[in-house]
Amino acid sequence: MSGELGVASTMIQLQDVSISFSGETLLSGVNLSVAPGEVLVLVGPSGHGKSVLLKLMAGILKPSSGKVFVDGKDINALPTREHEELVKRMGFLFQKNALFDSLTSGENIAFPMRETTKRTEIEIQEKIDWFLHRVAIPHAKDLYPDEISGGMQKRLGIARALVLNPEIIFYDDPTAGLDPITSRMIIDLILELQKDNNSTVVAVTNDMNRAYQMADKIAMVVDREVIVTGSVKDTQAHLDPRVKQFIRGDLNGPLTESP
Repeated sequence: MSGELGVASTMIQLQDVSISFSGETLLSGVNLSVAPGEVLVLVGPSGHGKSVLLKLMAGILKPSSGKVFVDGKDINALPTREHEELVKRMGFLFQKNALFDSLTSGENIAFPMRETTKRTEIEIQEKIDWFLHRVAIPHAKDLYPDEISGGMQKRLGIARALVLNPEIIFYDDPTAGLDPITSRMIIDLILELQKDNNSTVVAVTNDMNRAYQMADKIAMVVDREVIVTGSVKDTQAHLDPRVKQFIRGDLNGPLTESP
């Protein structure tokens, strides 16, 4: 199927995308699509480009070659105003939450609204209270990020990423550094909010249990390529030895063999 026809039924589509840094290719010839309302989880060994791929899909990074379509539009070829409007439809939770240490939890959530909307202060405060309640940290409104736990910081980061009601949400390792119980609760929260808005979600994780909990579809980023392994069942039965080694956590296999 040709490019323009192919992007029409997808929310995100990468066509022959490659990216290099300092002359070294990290990703090469990537073709990948995400359907509206789908949850895609990216897994794979550290340093192989999962977070870079996420940022390419969000338009934060530009590919060295190839195209990235979001809702049928080439995100890197749009005029500035159209690009800004498209970006407003996205939310991004960075790996370390990217919270402002000098702002309270409530002020962190308010920041995107004050920067990009014309909401009144009353409307902003109502939205803050609603989201803090929704992510189960209403008591943290006047606390600073360093005054709350790692799990609470993650919940705060999610609230800020979603406060503009984005149609597409990118999560970069949303359970990094959290204990297994808190991690499961965070993914439950992400899925609840995704269901509420029927949003399209792309997430990076190194935790296969959380990948299985979250994903409609899984893709593995490894050796400069992206292997779409499919559903949880399909991923667990995948025949590629790199996939088998990674999802099982085996010490021996192609991912740990010396070059």
